[in-house]
Amino acid sequence: MSKVKAVADISRNRLYLTMSGHVDAKTLNALYTDIRFCVADLQPGFIVIDDSSECNLIYLSGLPVYKKIMDYLAANKVGEVVRVVQDTISHKQIINYTDKIQCYKTMYADQIEAAEKKLEATRRRNGIRFKLSGRSIEYTINNQNLSGTLVDLSISGCSVDVEGIVPAMAQELTIVLLFDRDDRHPSHFQIKTRVVRVSTSSFAVQFLDLDDDQQEQLYQRLVYEVSRPVDSP
Repeated sequence: MSKVKAVADISRNRLYLTMSGHVDAKTLNALYTDIRFCVADLQPGFIVIDDSSECNLIYLSGLPVYKKIMDYLAANKVGEVVRVVQDTISHKQIINYTDKIQCYKTMYADQIEAAEKKLEATRRRNGIRFKLSGRSIEYTINNQNLSGTLVDLSISGCSVDVEGIVPAMAQELTIVLLFDRDDRHPSHFQIKTRVVRVSTSSFAVQFLDLDDDQQEQLYQRLVYEVSRPVDSP
């Protein structure tokens, strides 16, 4: 027997989701409806704790609905998502599915209490991190044009994998994000950044010069990117 539930804690600006048993598309659509009612009472930046620890299986027909729920949360400016999971088939399904699609990144815990502690210990970011499969980024060091592959991206910064030159810690550089042309959203973002983390083959930057309007434009572009059908170019 399957069971799903969505509960909003308005005072803490949190949304608690529960899935148990074998969950099909019809059940997930009911959860999606409940989530829409709950989110209407929450403020942007709300936290989601998604308890799937007693969910044994998500039927394949339910995975697109699960993605629809993720897209809805992102479009409504969820602040952070923690999934409470156990070593079940459904956990493996979620991992395998989200590895193949463009979506936001989540944290994981094995109990509700551990999820709460993880949230308390996590530095609040200015927006969730999006994972855009295979998306490249351009930057310049010493007049040399270079490129890398985005690991994740938010409205406040990004992480990049590179095969060539890695910038120095605290170095300021300009990066360029290019997207497919779309009439509703900008396709070109040129952003001044500061390097905040480096390794032998990757680095992370903090965005320096995006005002509120530009942050909103970037966020809406990212929401659009992750909500596109999986087989879109």
